[in-house]
Amino acid sequence: MARPHPAHFVHTLLPQLVWRRPTAVRRELGDPLLARELLLYVWDKAAESLPPRERVAPRGLHLSWHRVAGRATALVQLPAPQGIGEAHLVAIVYEDDADLLAAEQRYPSPLDEPDPDDNDDGLPDLPDDLPRYFLLEAILGRSPDEDGTPTVLGERRGEHHRHHAPGPPAGRPDTTGRFLQALAELLGPLPDTNVPFMRIVRG
Repeated sequence: MARPHPAHFVHTLLPQLVWRRPTAVRRELGDPLLARELLLYVWDKAAESLPPRERVAPRGLHLSWHRVAGRATALVQLPAPQGIGEAHLVAIVYEDDADLLAAEQRYPSPLDEPDPDDNDDGLPDLPDDLPRYFLLEAILGRSPDEDGTPTVLGERRGEHHRHHAPGPPAGRPDTTGRFLQALAELLGPLPDTNVPFMRIVRG
């Protein structure tokens, strides 16, 4: 069973922030110092209402930027999961810069109290111009014919949480690369648009 601290960070607060302020968050994640501060702030926020024994240290939490099928992608490495449904990795995939500012103007500021008229997770239905939010999640079972622990490639979209396909085994040196490759295959070729170069950010 997923621990409440990492689960709240991954499934509620981080996607909420990414979707409500897409332009500002992308800019902050592109700066190493701001990215670290932002992730640590949201990590602490996710534990705000939890007793000390349920809080998880942010060991291993860091960010790097990649190009996935031509798309700028922020990859968040998380503390090692200890329960089913916790995530090893989160990928925030930016399809197109052109509409990010317009999308941001449709949403309130991050981490606000949800509007009672919104969906169950406090977010309205999401338009296609917002970033996509993928996860490599821990699941039960064994990885066939490979070392490592089993995973599933999931995606959150507003209140919807979908499992696309089995993911690469976790805990291996090639887990991250294989996760990004699986995303590239899922997303397919990018239409004729220019994705700006994104530098690597290390926490």
